[in-house]
Amino acid sequence: MIFQAVVDKVKNYFDWTPVAVSEPVEIYCDYRDKGHVLLGYEVTVTYKHHGTQKHLFVDDEERFCLVSRAQARKNALDFYHEKQRQIKQR
Repeated sequence: MIFQAVVDKVKNYFDWTPVAVSEPVEIYCDYRDKGHVLLGYEVTVTYKHHGTQKHLFVDDEERFCLVSRAQARKNALDFYHEKQRQIKQR
C-alpha cells in the first residue's frame, strides 16, 4: 500500500498535464530613464499536479536584439496553442 502511494507520487511529479491556459498578456515595466517598456508576453498555465505556472517570453529587441517583439509574441502564441491542444486531447 505504501509502495503504491510512492509510485503514484513519483508519477505525479513527472505528469505536467495542463488543465487551463490563459492567452498571452503583455508585461510592462516602468523605468525612470526609459519609461514604459515591454518586457515580453506572459502565458499562465494551470497544471493538474503542479499548480499555476507563469511562462514569460521575453522581448529583448531594445536591449540585445536577440529576440524581436514579433518573435516573442509568436513564441507565446505557439506555446498557448500547444497547451490548448493538449487540454483538448484529454
